[in-house]
Amino acid sequence: MIRSTCLAAAATLALSSVPAQAQDARENNNGLQTGTRFEREPETPDAAKGRWMQKRVANCVFNRDKDAVREILANSDFYSIQFDSIDSDPETLFDDLNVEHCIGRLMRGADNRVYHTYMQIQYSTLRNLLAEEAYLQDFDGPPAVGADTAQHIAERFDGRAVHPQISTMASMVDCMTYRAGAQTHALLRARPGSDDEEEAINALGPVIVSCANTNEDQLQIPTSLIRQMAADGLWSRSYYGSTAAGEG
Repeated sequence: MIRSTCLAAAATLALSSVPAQAQDARENNNGLQTGTRFEREPETPDAAKGRWMQKRVANCVFNRDKDAVREILANSDFYSIQFDSIDSDPETLFDDLNVEHCIGRLMRGADNRVYHTYMQIQYSTLRNLLAEEAYLQDFDGPPAVGADTAQHIAERFDGRAVHPQISTMASMVDCMTYRAGAQTHALLRARPGSDDEEEAINALGPVIVSCANTNEDQLQIPTSLIRQMAADGLWSRSYYGSTAAGEG
């Protein structure tokens, strides 16, 4: 069974510069941080190819058992899965979802070197990859944001107390999809490593900086993490958004 923490460090490091604080004096009238520059963390061609492979595996997993995937998404967050609320446990999840089967299908004719580096997927990474596939297949486009739409989706935690790291990430992705739903949707529609993906991320850069509320001079986030943030944000807003109304 394939398990590792290949992206956990990236997520933790990115959050270390994303404090959940009020916007500082450098905020202009449009809500953008004028003193922080956004840059994507450099990515090698192999890394981009690896993300494309991961997406294809997630698509295969989703299509093989859509109900199980939807159950997992409804009982999880960006970092963790509530195993006591689903029909799988940590030791059987990958087997229950037939992840190995999907990886095996992909491996026929694939680059083994890239496979061994990027197909070691941890639980939270798989969850966010599945959120992308479920969102793209279950929803036609970004959820509408109107005057009565709340920026932060309280329904996602159902009143549960969560770790500050989890709530900080949730606030950030809720902000991103609230302010730039169309651009976030364009990112998920783009193939990993493509020019369309790069264009979408560049368009999201100022929004990510604004939502991060950071005092850092430069905010640098891996493309893989930005895409996972977009997936969690859009899936959550689409899934819970029908009841998320109130003051934005």
